[in-house]
Formats: sequence, structure tokens, C-alpha cells
Amino acid sequence: MRMSQGHRMAVVALLAAALVITASVPASAATWIQLRYWPSNILTTDIGNTANSGLFGLTLRRDFMGGQWAGSFNFDTGGVSNWTGGGGTQLSNRFWNVNLHRNFPIQSGMASLYVGYGGHNFEDTAFPFYVRVSGFRVGADVKINFRNNLYVVGDVSFTPRQTGEQLNFNLGGVVSVPMSVGNYRVGLGYMANAWGAEVGYRWIHLHYDPVIMCGGSTPCGINWTGPYIGVNIALP
Repeated sequence: MRMSQGHRMAVVALLAAALVITASVPASAATWIQLRYWPSNILTTDIGNTANSGLFGLTLRRDFMGGQWAGSFNFDTGGVSNWTGGGGTQLSNRFWNVNLHRNFPIQSGMASLYVGYGGHNFEDTAFPFYVRVSGFRVGADVKINFRNNLYVVGDVSFTPRQTGEQLNFNLGGVVSVPMSVGNYRVGLGYMANAWGAEVGYRWIHLHYDPVIMCGGSTPCGINWTGPYIGVNIALP
């Protein structure tokens, strides 16, 4: 059942409030901040249009209730260049999500299962073109620590079938399109006390309903792929 816009905003507000509340937990709780740059390659898998996008991102994560739970917020945005799809001159991307995690300690690290809400936008401010989808998401992540302050991370999430919107110069107005989204990340990092760095690879796959948008052909959607680099800050 499709949620109303008011219900969606209420859920976002509740999750955001959970993150704010965590600021009042005891000093033993941990806050993780990452600033990153992700020079991604864009491919529309049904037509083959390509582009490049340099996205700047932020991750905030806060443990609470003795580390059993955590809240997180992720945001990435950046312009698009070398678009081969025609029309677009001021294209940009914007990805965001807010999540509630249930943490589970594992040998030499931590894993979590989480639920959240987020959105994915690919649009042009100077031309009538955009792809927009938002909805609930579920996922799991893991961080494993090694000697010499090294660690590896992995993160997989999925936004199930949602009703998104698309507008472009080939369409007569806005078209509602069923879409789903997968987010994937793997990285290698180094932490020395409160500071560190991380390098890795990310992949976002936005999948259209192939019958509506691609004449039944698959794959059908947009991929963002590429390596990223981040600076980490850990606070008590």
C-alpha cells in the first residue's frame, strides 16, 4: 500500500528525532563522522547513456543504549558532466537516508541490521528532466577490525518497489514508475585514535519497471559506480 506524503514526512521526522535524542546519551556513546568524495560513473542500462558525477558526502552515526542501537544519516550530492542523454545542461544527483540500527557485536568488530527511509534524485534544474524515488529501506552492515588499526567495512541495503516519478523530453508530462533501489559498499580503512581514512567502492542501482519504461527489456535503470575516499572522525 502506497503511503501518503504526510505519512512519509512523519516517518522521516520520527527517525530524525531519534537521531537528535541520541545527542543526550552518556559520554560513553560513540559518534562516527565521515566526509567523503565519490567520483562516480553513471550508466542508464536500458539506453546506454553515460555521464560522470563528483559527489561529496557526509555520514553521521551515533551509538546509544550502551551501543546496542545506533542512528545514522547519510547524504551525497554533486553535479553531472559529460551526459550523453541529450537535453540536460545542469544535471545533479542527490541521495539521502536516515536509519535506525540494531547493533550486534561480532569477533573483532560489529554488525548491524537496520531500517530507514531515504530518497534518490537525478535531475536537471535548467531543463524539464528528473528521476525521483523515495521510500523505506532495509539493510545490513559490518565492520571488522584488524591489527595495525586497519578495518574493513561492508554495507548492503535495499529499497523495495516504490512508485517514483520521471519526467524527460520524450514524455508528455510526469510519469509514475515503479522503482526499486539497491545500495552497496565495501571499504578498507585506517584509524589512529580519533582520526582516520577510508577507501572503497560504491554501487547504487536504481531499477525501473521494465514493462513500463523499457519495453520489457532488462536490465532497465540507472547505475552509479566508482571508488570513493573518505576522512573519518570518531568522537566520544
